[in-house]
Amino acid sequence: MQRSNMIYLDHAAATPIVPEVLRAMKPYWRKNFANPSSLHAAGREAKRILEQCRTSCALLLNCLPDEVIFTSGGTESINLALKGHVAARKKKQHIVSTTVEHAATIETLRRLKKAPHRISFIPCNHAGMINVEDIIAAIHPDTSLITVILAQNEIGTGEPVAEIGRRLVNVNRERAKKDLPPVTFHTDACQAPAWMEVNTEKLHVDMLSLDASKFYGPKGIGLLVRRRSIVLEPHMDGGGQQRGFRSGTEPLALIVGATAALEYAEKKRQSSVSNITHLRDYLLARVTDEIPDVLVTGHLTQRLANNASFAFAGLEGESLVLRLDHAGIAASTGAACSTGEPGPSDVIRALHLPRRYRNGSLRLTLGYETTKNDLDQTVKTLKRIVTQLRRK
Repeated sequence: MQRSNMIYLDHAAATPIVPEVLRAMKPYWRKNFANPSSLHAAGREAKRILEQCRTSCALLLNCLPDEVIFTSGGTESINLALKGHVAARKKKQHIVSTTVEHAATIETLRRLKKAPHRISFIPCNHAGMINVEDIIAAIHPDTSLITVILAQNEIGTGEPVAEIGRRLVNVNRERAKKDLPPVTFHTDACQAPAWMEVNTEKLHVDMLSLDASKFYGPKGIGLLVRRRSIVLEPHMDGGGQQRGFRSGTEPLALIVGATAALEYAEKKRQSSVSNITHLRDYLLARVTDEIPDVLVTGHLTQRLANNASFAFAGLEGESLVLRLDHAGIAASTGAACSTGEPGPSDVIRALHLPRRYRNGSLRLTLGYETTKNDLDQTVKTLKRIVTQLRRK
């Protein structure tokens, strides 16, 4: 059971459902619970609410309502985008990605590589940043897909997705002249909505994946935006819901919750990002000033407003997390999806940190409710833990 006095600094892994979202969801658990595919009045009302949610999400993401597909979360959205795109083309293809993607992307691409498709993983610099020119230079005549994360979940670095998208528009014009098919562009935007604008037109993307549990919505619900021009092979067979792209009875309460969370993120972000950024920078400065042999991982300024990530020399990140937990502070060594794996994550390896720092990864991710006092207590506790561990 989570302690009521816990300082929660793991918002990149999961955020709490806010009261506004809970209130929006409540009627759809017991009162308006009907299957949207049913023909009776209750089913038709459920269908109306479903399409209303789709329209609301489309307005917020700047796409068309029929381009929104509801899924079970970010992992499914990414899998459907990548596997569905490749399967629809029914031939060997080349895909361009990066070394700083979420595990849902990396593992999907590794599976596709066995198909066998050709995958190019573009390396990042020491701050986890991808060079636009490297992405564009990796495109070949058989390239069908590029996928680049919008904001890195472990180290917080924001990637130049919009610039890649703009460049790709010109690349596709030139490909058309050579009678080559366009290259599709996908981004994993799961970490972004609470902290940065997510606008498909401004990002120049063809597909975009989201997970409501990362922006104060319920777990078990995500979105995939798929432009009308993009053909996907569904990976679930069944009743043909959502225009056949994702069969299965739509979980109306969760979809209402995801929509309310996206609306909440849009409203709250504008008033909170400046304050959260200030707190994040305060935390980054105090840890690096007061604890020896620690590096900030990720880009120092072009990073998520709530992400403070570090690497401690000579320490194990798991030990730091466990001792912080014992002291009532929730933190992470990096991506929650891979924290059970021994050794540094793929992303930490990609940064090419000095060897003595590679196992000491610690991620502290703030939320809207985080206070300066929370951070003061965290720094005090972290200093004591680091000192104790280094004395051993």
